[in-house]
Amino acid sequence: MRRRVLYVEMAHAFGGSIVSLYQLVRGLDRERYEPVVLFYRPNPFVRRFEEAGARVLVLGSASAPAPSAGRLAAPALRRHVNPLAEYLAILRQIGPGTLRLLRVIRQEDIDLVHGNDVLISNREAILAAALAGVPYISHVRAFERLTGFDRWLTRRVHACIYISRAIADAHVAQGVPAERGVVIYNALDPEEFVPTEDRDAVRARLGLSPAHQVVGITGRLVAWKGHGVFLRAVAALAPERPALRAVIAGDADPTEPAYPEHLKALAQELGIADQVIFAGYWERIVELLPALDVLVHCSVKPEPFGRVIIEGMAAGVPVVGANAGAVPEIITDGKTGLLVPPGDAPALAQAVGRLLDDALLADAVRQHAREHVRRRFSLEAHAAQVQAVYERVLEGAR
Repeated sequence: MRRRVLYVEMAHAFGGSIVSLYQLVRGLDRERYEPVVLFYRPNPFVRRFEEAGARVLVLGSASAPAPSAGRLAAPALRRHVNPLAEYLAILRQIGPGTLRLLRVIRQEDIDLVHGNDVLISNREAILAAALAGVPYISHVRAFERLTGFDRWLTRRVHACIYISRAIADAHVAQGVPAERGVVIYNALDPEEFVPTEDRDAVRARLGLSPAHQVVGITGRLVAWKGHGVFLRAVAALAPERPALRAVIAGDADPTEPAYPEHLKALAQELGIADQVIFAGYWERIVELLPALDVLVHCSVKPEPFGRVIIEGMAAGVPVVGANAGAVPEIITDGKTGLLVPPGDAPALAQAVGRLLDDALLADAVRQHAREHVRRRFSLEAHAAQVQAVYERVLEGAR
């Protein structure tokens, strides 16, 4: 008998969590599981899920507010608040959304609810699943601060899937029982990252030549991803490298709409505006990666995972990563990439320069990284591990 799994996606824009969910849905055993993907608002990735054979539901319009972790957590962050009053206030806030999701679960005959993000953003889904009498799995894809209400909610969560050991440890430190969770790394299909376009042709699309040294950063344009650190590192390298070009690929995030203009102003201030290319959003980042000599990850806050890192590795691009959060779980310094302290632009510049100047090092890193991705982050293993959690939870719910 096939089980219907409802995936609740809260994201309001393209990002790593959606890509990871897409890869999971693609890898599901369709003889055992039927995916129903629910978006709170329209998302450009909806089409990809439909093409993968999933049923897709969109609850609201582009302007409709989705539950906000920050807004909903606010009462719990105040001191000297009566816990009962705090819980009632939160329940009043999430009540309408809970009932709406409850209707979806019943109408779609759902057997299991899988929340594709942190617990604090999926309070409605957890309560709706509990009211419907179906098990709930929390796929924790970011660091979060749990309130007393959230710790109470974890009793209604049948299992937590953590995308890194760093995330798992942070949850356990806040009182979530360790035995309730399992670490399952994000994954990809390495074959999809085999370059399909000539390197020079990709560079030509960006206005670059074969002679340029190209370093890039990809992902959402939000401040904590460290684009400012990246630009300062480029500025440190630029005087001795007239052929150096920096590529920033990504679109403005709705939460920080002015951030791209801030980065352009910073590039101008640093005197490198002519060497920086703002490439915008690429739906298929694999098409961009062959143009790069080095891919940079430089988040200034601990990274929950870092999908861009394994994408670069799979594409054969040497990666420099910020040594915090889950990044050292992915990169072995000097073997599958280089690690630098977060926020340290001089150290980042030095590491990028090493890879640009040392062809033997870059080639060794490239080869080890590709093999590492194939062994540790395969799509088949990822889907099998998640489905094992499904089986355990569904069996226990009988």
